[in-house]
Amino acid sequence: MTIRPVFVAGLAFFMGLSALAQSADWVIKGAPFRARIRLQEPPKYPDAGVAIELPDFGGSRADLADAVLVDSEGAPQPLAAIWRGAGQQAILLAKTLSAGKDYAVYFGGQTAHQPRTWTPKTSLLLETRRLPAKPKIGSWQELEESWRTAPAVDGVGFVSTIYTAGNAFGANADFASHYSGWLVTPEGGNILFYTLSSDASFVLVNDKLALDWPGIHSPAADLKTVRSKEVPCSPGLTKIDYYQAKIGGGESAAVLGWQRNGKFEAVPPDAWVHPGSIKILRLEDARGWPVPLISVGFHSYLGYGGSWFFDVECAAPADLPPEWMAEWHFEDGAVFAGTKCQRVLVGATPQLVTMTLRRGNDVTTGMNRVVFPDNPTEASVRNPGDLAWYLGLLDKETPSKLSQPTLDAVLPLLIDFADSERIAKFAAAWLRKNHPPSDPLWLPAQMACLHTLEQNNPRKALEEMRRLDPAARKKYAQVFPLYELDVLVFLLRDASAEDLARRIGFEDPESETAALAKIRIGDLYRLTGRIKPAVDQYQSVQKAIADETGGRKLPAQDRAYSITVEDLLERGLRSEAAEKLREWELRHPMAKFGSDFLLLRARMLNAFGRWVEALVELDSFKKVQPDSPYEIDADFHRAEALSALGKTDEAQKIWKDISTRYPHHELAAPSKARLAKP
Repeated sequence: MTIRPVFVAGLAFFMGLSALAQSADWVIKGAPFRARIRLQEPPKYPDAGVAIELPDFGGSRADLADAVLVDSEGAPQPLAAIWRGAGQQAILLAKTLSAGKDYAVYFGGQTAHQPRTWTPKTSLLLETRRLPAKPKIGSWQELEESWRTAPAVDGVGFVSTIYTAGNAFGANADFASHYSGWLVTPEGGNILFYTLSSDASFVLVNDKLALDWPGIHSPAADLKTVRSKEVPCSPGLTKIDYYQAKIGGGESAAVLGWQRNGKFEAVPPDAWVHPGSIKILRLEDARGWPVPLISVGFHSYLGYGGSWFFDVECAAPADLPPEWMAEWHFEDGAVFAGTKCQRVLVGATPQLVTMTLRRGNDVTTGMNRVVFPDNPTEASVRNPGDLAWYLGLLDKETPSKLSQPTLDAVLPLLIDFADSERIAKFAAAWLRKNHPPSDPLWLPAQMACLHTLEQNNPRKALEEMRRLDPAARKKYAQVFPLYELDVLVFLLRDASAEDLARRIGFEDPESETAALAKIRIGDLYRLTGRIKPAVDQYQSVQKAIADETGGRKLPAQDRAYSITVEDLLERGLRSEAAEKLREWELRHPMAKFGSDFLLLRARMLNAFGRWVEALVELDSFKKVQPDSPYEIDADFHRAEALSALGKTDEAQKIWKDISTRYPHHELAAPSKARLAKP
């Protein structure tokens, strides 16, 4: 799988990170961190200040009273606190910074250091929040109430203009935005503004409602339908507040425009007041320890079953000394160790990750709020490489630690594409959360656990099945008796299977279940070497199927089924292949003696990770059809099952034999590829 990481956090623009802070020049005692900064670009309008954006490690004060700005002599400088988000950033505005001079911002901890403050013209600032339950946006008063009662802030940051699609700081559904800033209006007078939005938008000019487009709607509009209005503006600077809300998902937009020189256009960036900017030279820890700065990279994303899965990599600072160990704690319960952690995060809702750095008894921690981007590389379940990559990442998880929402999202993906053993790891954790049998995931989760257990202990699997709640077994009365019958026949060769099959047939003699039960008696005879009784049993079922040709069409029918099933397996559609095999088996059980039915059934079982049962069918296939043209195919798939069961030497011997003895066979190259795998 090609990995193209897009690193979106971690302050990669730093000239360097340093753990060499000297206590002698640490001006603000008790402040755990310090950022060395320098002016990069001064503000065009001095009252806008200079923006200082610092990483938040999770332990700072909400009011940012812990932050102090000092000059190179250690003298405090005016500083205004704008916003702090745990695991995101602290936004501050310095009144002024001199070009070419170094400054330091001390921050972190819960101690208020009473910094010198000032009141800037903060612009252009965007804040987004989660909408409350059942929000109303039909009027300015309703939106104002929805904004005031919002349960959480997604994020805050400076933007260049009001021309945005989606949510810059969180999920693109059920959120509200507030842009606040100052517009440069040198001459004042009336200006024709317009708004385009989805859903509602409301524009306040100098704190008065001037323009609105309430309710739920698309952002589409033309010159006749666009919401516009002439609004008086102040000479010099005009205060603007723009609110937008999006209920549900779908297209979201927020645009504030005006008419200039006879043209309608979005208000451009240079018409807004913006703060100056700084560059961070170094981040330092007061104790000389590593700064717990987390980098987050997104490699790709995968969508399936209504959920989003992101391949995310978290990394400790590149210069972390080797004596420091890193441990990662995710909001969904996962825990990993190592300087880097690459895993699958579920959902588009931002999640917190905490990095703990340890050196003996020394411990320091940092947080990062992972916000999922809109444009990482797209992966697909239809791409075998992508699918294998994501399943491999999920193999690294400890399911018992994961939250229920994560398990709820991951399990459908695994059920549809992973083998039983992989599914069972997550299914067992999911079942321990006491989901009812009515949940659509309950049955496949139970079956994955049973199929995994039966690989080593089929009788134990039957015991577990019989211990299930009677009400659940009754609900799935068409499933569990046949499962028990399959275990008795294919894995145990137990004679009691005949009695069970007859009981199943007696309960509903005209059903497909009864027919399958009769076929399983024939399977028991076939697997125990009683070929004549097996043939008789299969034919007794087959006679019940009307065939106007007297059996002459069966070879063509078998070939059609064979082609269809093989195509489904090649495309990875194993459930569809299983259903088609069931249909074929019911129509012509004697196909097990005169076609590649058993081989295809074994391939289907391999696809589900039911390796032992696949070996049973492959062994039977070679016995009942010793001169089959599919002998090499059977050997190849036998090796796959053996390898999955840990019998690597046997598997490699078969693959080596195929690749050397039959170099022109279509399975020679795949055999060589299997041999080359570590």
